[in-house]
Amino acid sequence: MSEYKQHRQPKTILQALEGMTLTFNPEKVEDLEAVIQFELKGDSAGMYYLNIHEGKCTFNKGEHEKPTLTIKTPSDVWLKIARKEMSGAVAMMTGKYKTNGNAGILLKMDKIFSRQPTEEELAQKGWI
Repeated sequence: MSEYKQHRQPKTILQALEGMTLTFNPEKVEDLEAVIQFELKGDSAGMYYLNIHEGKCTFNKGEHEKPTLTIKTPSDVWLKIARKEMSGAVAMMTGKYKTNGNAGILLKMDKIFSRQPTEEELAQKGWI
């Protein structure tokens, strides 16, 4: 991986999850309204969710009352998926993480979160 791309990779699972808001591509979702709940286990255990509403995606700490999709994963597995070090599809098929709810959203996540964040956006978050 080039040094340029490497410094753009999330360093922590929280950066990976919050960073999904920067890669959210509203042009690919056509009126999608969804809540993606993450139940993290391991070193960075916790509950977090992404709320996709009216063409925007926000990151939230905690548990949502009615998630559309729940992803139960060890934090290190999802961080590897976010860094593209592991295929999300292969990880799911081999039981590295589990889901409940609308699996159709999971199948579209590469499209939903396909925008490249700008250097300025990454710098504002303190990631570069």
